[in-house]
Amino acid sequence: MDLPHEVENVMEEMRDLVVKSSVFEFRSVIYAYGRLGLFDDMKRCVVQMEIEGFKLDTVCSNMVLSSFGAHGELPEMVLWLQRMKSSGVSFSIRTYNSVLNSCPTIMTMLQELKTVPISIQEPMENLRGDEGLLVQELIGSSVLEKAMEWSSLEGKLDLHGMHFGLTCLIMLQWAEKLRLRFRD
Repeated sequence: MDLPHEVENVMEEMRDLVVKSSVFEFRSVIYAYGRLGLFDDMKRCVVQMEIEGFKLDTVCSNMVLSSFGAHGELPEMVLWLQRMKSSGVSFSIRTYNSVLNSCPTIMTMLQELKTVPISIQEPMENLRGDEGLLVQELIGSSVLEKAMEWSSLEGKLDLHGMHFGLTCLIMLQWAEKLRLRFRD
């Protein structure tokens, strides 16, 4: 994992022999560059992957987001989420987890249970700059809709796979949906 330059060279040699690299190999190199904080190389490799005919997908995007988050590159995460939206790449639970785990204000807010917000407006008022933009990009995606199940008898919310930050955000969004439904 810590030898992305070498792996990319092997992929280039394979290309010269008319052997096409797989999406798995591209993802591995992209993630390796990201883990090392070599973001220009990571982005270049994403472009190369697309040139080779592989579409940007949720798995690859989550690797990029995770890499940015591990290095505190919140502005880059905002841009990447916007790119995902404009490219039609769907968000997943892992997308939310990666983004929210990288937000220091949210993680600090959730460490003390007495400060856990009770409405979706509360964290939005306290989040400044890139953290606020990140949460704004997440709110309204299909992840909440996929986690909810409504029927005439009950409403269910599936929180499997969600980290604590995501669970809180989803529950705040769900509570807002409940309020709106009860008003209707």
